[in-house]
Amino acid sequence: MNMTEMGEVVAYLLRYRCAERQPASGRKRRAAREGQLSERDVCALIDDAGDAEREALRDFLAGQGLRLRVLEAGDYPGIAPGSRYYALLPDPELEQPPLYTREPVFEALKLRQESRSELAQWYLQLWLLMHTLLYTRYNRALSDVSRYQEATFTAAELVELLRDQLETLRGLGDSAPEANLSLLDERGEDLSRRVRAFIDLQVRAGLLEALREPGDEGGEVWQQSLLGALESEQIGIHQMGHLQALAEGRAAPSEDAEREAAAAEEART
Repeated sequence: MNMTEMGEVVAYLLRYRCAERQPASGRKRRAAREGQLSERDVCALIDDAGDAEREALRDFLAGQGLRLRVLEAGDYPGIAPGSRYYALLPDPELEQPPLYTREPVFEALKLRQESRSELAQWYLQLWLLMHTLLYTRYNRALSDVSRYQEATFTAAELVELLRDQLETLRGLGDSAPEANLSLLDERGEDLSRRVRAFIDLQVRAGLLEALREPGDEGGEVWQQSLLGALESEQIGIHQMGHLQALAEGRAAPSEDAEREAAAAEEART
C-alpha cells in the first residue's frame, strides 16, 4: 500500500466509517465511485498491507484523532465466516482536530431560526431517547455490543417517545430545566420532521441501518449497526463515566486528586 493508496483507503473510511470483506447482512459491497475505491479494493489493500504499512496507516489516522478497529468472524454476530470488519472510530485518548464539525447536525435539525444551543438540546434529547429504544427497552447495557442485531425501532416509536418526554417537561411547569424550555415550542409536524432528520444523520454516519424499505407493511424499521454499537460502547466508557460518578455521589478523579493534594498540604503545615 503506497501513500496514494493509503490516502484512498482513509478517504473511503472517512466517508463510510466501516468496510467489510464479505457483508453478511445481505448488503452488496459498495462499488467504486469517481475518485473513490470500491469496498472490495479497500479491504484488499488493508489485508495485504505489510507491518510497516499498517503502522503508517495507524499513525496517519492517529494524527486525525482516529483509530481503525479490526474485527474477525466470531468477534461479534453479523460478521460472516472468513470475513473481516473494519470500523473507523474516534480515539478517546486523542484530541479531535477542528476539521470535524457539528455543522451537518445543526443544518439537518434546523426548522426555523433556532440557536445552536437549542439545536444541541434537540440532538441530545433524540440521541438519549434513541438509546432508550436501543438499550433500556431491551434491558441492554452499552457494553452489550454483541446484541446490536436485536436493537430495532421505528420512527413512529421515536416520535411517540419524544412526545411523551415533552409532555413530562410540560408537567413540571416552572420547575422544568430552563435549557429544555425551547423544546416545548414545537408546531404541527415539527417532531416528525426532527426525528426524520435525526435518523437520516445516524444512517449517513453508518450508525443505523434500514431493515425494511419504505412502503412495506409495518413501515420502516431501523436497526443499530455494529459500528453504532461499538461507538455507543466507547461513549459509555470514555465520555459518560463522569455522569455515573456524579449519580453515585463520587467526585471525579481530578477532584479526588485536588482534595488529596490539599489534605497533604494541610498535614505538612
